Amino acid sequence: MVYPPRCWSFLCKIPLIWFYIFVPRMLKKICLFSTLLLVFFLTAWRNIGQNESIYNRLAIIKIRNYVVDELNAVNIALNKMQSSRHVDVKRKQYFIARRHYKNIEFFIEYVSPRECKYSINGPLVDKHDPEIGNAAIAPNGFQKMEEVLFENDTLDANNDIGNLKTDLQNQLTILSNYYKTIDIKDGMVLEMMQLQLFRIVSLNLNGYDATLTQNNTIEAAYSLQGIKTCLGYFKPYLEIKNTETVFKQTNLQLQKAINFLTKNKDYNTFQRLEFITEYINPLNRFIVEFHNKVGIPWTTNKKALNLKTGFLFGKESFNLRYFSMYYDDTIGLEQQADLGKLLFYDPLLSGNSKLACANCHDPEKSFSDGLVKSLTIDGTGTTLRNSPSLINTIFQKAFFYDGRVYQLEGQIHEVIHNPIEMSSNFEDIISKLRSRPDYKVLFKNAFSGTVDSGITAYSIQKALTEYEKTLVSFDSKFDNYLKGDRTVLDKQEINGYNVFAGKALCGSCHFFPLFNGNVPPFFSDSEFEVIGTPETFENKNIDIDKGRFNVTQMPQHLYAFKTPSLRNIEFTSPYMHNGVYTKLEEVIDFYHKGGGVGHGFDITNQTLPFDSLSLSQNDKNDLLKFMLSLSDKNAMKK
Repeated sequence: MVYPPRCWSFLCKIPLIWFYIFVPRMLKKICLFSTLLLVFFLTAWRNIGQNESIYNRLAIIKIRNYVVDELNAVNIALNKMQSSRHVDVKRKQYFIARRHYKNIEFFIEYVSPRECKYSINGPLVDKHDPEIGNAAIAPNGFQKMEEVLFENDTLDANNDIGNLKTDLQNQLTILSNYYKTIDIKDGMVLEMMQLQLFRIVSLNLNGYDATLTQNNTIEAAYSLQGIKTCLGYFKPYLEIKNTETVFKQTNLQLQKAINFLTKNKDYNTFQRLEFITEYINPLNRFIVEFHNKVGIPWTTNKKALNLKTGFLFGKESFNLRYFSMYYDDTIGLEQQADLGKLLFYDPLLSGNSKLACANCHDPEKSFSDGLVKSLTIDGTGTTLRNSPSLINTIFQKAFFYDGRVYQLEGQIHEVIHNPIEMSSNFEDIISKLRSRPDYKVLFKNAFSGTVDSGITAYSIQKALTEYEKTLVSFDSKFDNYLKGDRTVLDKQEINGYNVFAGKALCGSCHFFPLFNGNVPPFFSDSEFEVIGTPETFENKNIDIDKGRFNVTQMPQHLYAFKTPSLRNIEFTSPYMHNGVYTKLEEVIDFYHKGGGVGHGFDITNQTLPFDSLSLSQNDKNDLLKFMLSLSDKNAMKK
């Protein structure tokens, strides 16, 4: 190796020596500061598009400050509400507090969903958290406060308001202190915005909150205004090439949506499908495009929705793996699904080798069986409940009408071991399958390289689960309308959805777009409702099945049942957990009259409104037509 001459190192030091001897001290400091500043900006520039970019810091600091300021504004309004003795002033300050809360709902629901559900803005029903046992969690927060303030014209519950106000403020103060220093990424904020779009159309405009004031459209406008404000803090990103146009498009679309909401304030007549297709869908596409163009990384945490897609409400929008017990086991899924289909139709899974899964879940009946209650394995009796459809069954977080298991794999285990259903066990099933050369080959191929290739309880459940995950419906007339085909729905069907989401109150339990009881947009919690289902068609007595109570032993869950999906409801008669009604018109009439209480049953914990829904015959007809628009025969050919 050739080394430089010894004098080279000394010559290299000469400029530094000159700088140290001849440059004044102040100028040295200026040069040093400039050098450090240059290094800082070069480092920041190098990190553009990464989580810790200077753009990220600028946006997040402003967003954090905005959220904290809005929380302070909520507390100020709540203080004024409590201090006034006038009902009108109390209600006015409540609305002001709600406006400031809705401005930042997208942020709080994302960062603190548990606090929102239990303490800030949860629904007016007692809640159950399996993590803390069987104790009921009473309604609290804004919605309970709304009930006290607006349920009666005369307000004499100042103490109740005071307690609610104090509890809510304590929670908001805790969150405010937390948010002042929270480490959040810019990509998260953009995803929060998308989730809020989903929340607006699936919950806010379906009566999930503001149930008494029905101020939902204005509150949705507040939500979008908060998003618009925070999107403005992303302006530094416009220095990146080709981002300014989409940024302007997003802001313009936000303003158009806000204008539409503020001009169409009536909750019951609000044109929800027009709002979704003309305003929300394009807005979501613009946010996705902006997110991608500025190079902000997408979050990698497990979630139900694939927010990278340009469409929020279709099959591609949902992450099937999120709903699986085995999230990371993704090898050989197609072969496993094919194997699972064979098992689904094979009676060898049952104890007497005569009953297959398909006997109670017939594809011609949208994977139900058309019976009031399914037959037992020996054919001499019936099971306790009606057989539900398996369409979109994967999009749930609780299974069976009483929600006694929390994974689809657990549901399979329960049915196989139930003495009046399949009356079998995995040991016997494994023995039968291993005696079949064809199944031995199929399992070996589907679970290649694993111990489960030799046929195990795991591989049996996994194969059946993967098949059931293919039973997905997003190809109905209603879905195609959402995707852009404005010709597939007529005026009755469009109005029927407005009735469904509006004065019929269906959408507050059957959540758009799955139309089941799994609460969007996180889809981590299935709801149970007490509707007072009668024992017989004559509607004389409530059905004796205690439902969810058998699982939780909570009095609030007596006669509570999981909210089923309405997709393909045209093919799943008879209806209700006990198959009491054979026609959808009968179901609509039951709800219209106020459920069990409306029919004279003594049910103190009914979650359905007791009084009539005041639906006209045209409303009922339109509602029926809408529900039929959810039919998807393609999903029955799997």
